[in-house]
Amino acid sequence: MRLPLILRTMSVAVVSAAALALVVTGQADASPAAAEPPGSAPATLLAQSGMQSPEALAVLQNILGAAALGPLGLPEFGVTAPQDFMYPAPTLGCGVGETPVTVTVASAQAGPNFPLPPFIERGQLRFQALPAHVDFPKQSGLNVVWFNADTFKGGIEPLDDVLLGVPTMSKTVATGAGTVFAALYGDVTYQSGKTCVALPTVGSFTA
Repeated sequence: MRLPLILRTMSVAVVSAAALALVVTGQADASPAAAEPPGSAPATLLAQSGMQSPEALAVLQNILGAAALGPLGLPEFGVTAPQDFMYPAPTLGCGVGETPVTVTVASAQAGPNFPLPPFIERGQLRFQALPAHVDFPKQSGLNVVWFNADTFKGGIEPLDDVLLGVPTMSKTVATGAGTVFAALYGDVTYQSGKTCVALPTVGSFTA
C-alpha cells in the first residue's frame, strides 16, 4: 500500500478518535516498556539441550519462528510489558448482558520477549484487542493502521491470528524499531451471532 494512502487513512482514524476521546475518560501511560533481562538458567538449559540434540533445538527454533538469534543460536532473550492504546475503544452492538454498548481494550507489545510467551522479536509489535463481551469469538474483522515515524514505513494489518481455530484478535507486525503510531478499529463476530463494532482508538508505541 502506498504511504500517502496509509497516512490519509490514519488521519481519518485519528480525527474520529479525537472526537470520541471527549466522551471517554482516562488515559493509559504509553511510555516505552522497560526490558528486564531474565535469569540465565533458561538460557543454560536450552543451550545444553542444543548441544546434546541439535535436531531438537532446530525444531524448537522452527516452532518459535525465531529469526533473530543470539550467540548460542537461540532467540534473543528479553521481557517486555504491553503498551496500552490511549483509551479503550467505544464499542457498539454488544456488551455485558443485554447492554448494546461496551469498550474494547487494546495494546501493543514490543520485542524481544522470550522465553515467556508471546514470543516477539526485536523490531516487532504484537497488537492485541479484547472487547468487553462474554462470548466465543467466531471471526475477527479488527484492523490496525500503523506508521513508523523513524523509518517512514507503515501499513494496514488485520488482527486475524487464530489458535486452535479460535480468533485471538491479535497480530505480530514487523514494524521495525522506532516510534510507531497506530489506530485500531473494526468488528468481531461471535458464535451467538452478535457483532461488536469497535470505533477507532489510537496510540503511540516504542518498537
